[in-house]
Amino acid sequence: MGAFKGHRRVGGNLKACLALVALVVVLFFTSKSGGLWLTVFWERSSHPLLAPQGQAAQAIVVLTGGDALIREAARLHRATGLPILASGGNREAVVIKADLERRFQAPVKWTEEASLNTQENAKFSAEILMNVKVHRIILVTHALHMRRAQAMFVGQGLEVVPAPVRFSSSAPLQWADCLPSAAGLKLVKAALHEVMGLVYFRARQVILWINWL
Repeated sequence: MGAFKGHRRVGGNLKACLALVALVVVLFFTSKSGGLWLTVFWERSSHPLLAPQGQAAQAIVVLTGGDALIREAARLHRATGLPILASGGNREAVVIKADLERRFQAPVKWTEEASLNTQENAKFSAEILMNVKVHRIILVTHALHMRRAQAMFVGQGLEVVPAPVRFSSSAPLQWADCLPSAAGLKLVKAALHEVMGLVYFRARQVILWINWL
C-alpha cells in the first residue's frame, strides 16, 4: 500500500512538473520577452553600417520597403554615391524606387520586380548586377532578416556588406512583456520563420552539393 502511494506521489509530481514546463514554453513562445530573446540571438551577427565601411562596394541593394529601409538606402547613397537596386515583386521595387526618388532624390538605377521570396530576391538581383560586373554590394534589410538574406546573396556569388536596420532586440522590456500578447506571438513567429528559412536553405545547399558529387 505504501509503495502504491509512493508511485501516485511520484506520478503527481511528474505531472505537475510537466504542466509547469508546458506553461513556461507557452509563455515563452507567446510573449514579447520570448520573442526578443530569439531575436537577440538572431540579430547579433550584424551591426548598423557606418558609411566608410561600405565604400569598397559597387552597389546598394534594398530588399522590400518600409520607411527605415528607405531612409538607410538613401543615407548610404548620399555617403557613398553608389547606385541603388530595389528588389521586390508585387510592385514592391516600384514603390521603393518612387519613394527614394521622390522623398530623398536618390536615383534607383535598377529594379528587380519578379521575386516573390528572399531566394528569388538574391537570384534575380545577382543576375542584374553580374551583367554589369557588380560583385560586391551593400545589402539593406531588416536586422532579423539579414542573416538569411546575406547567406542567399552570398550563395549567388556576391560579396555582401550587411547594412541592417530595425533591430527588434533593442526594444526595452517591461514586466507585462513576460505575458502572452499578440505582439509577442508575432515577434516569435517572425524569428522562427527566419530560423527555419535559413535551415531549409542550408539543407538544400547540402543536398545539391551531395548530388553534384
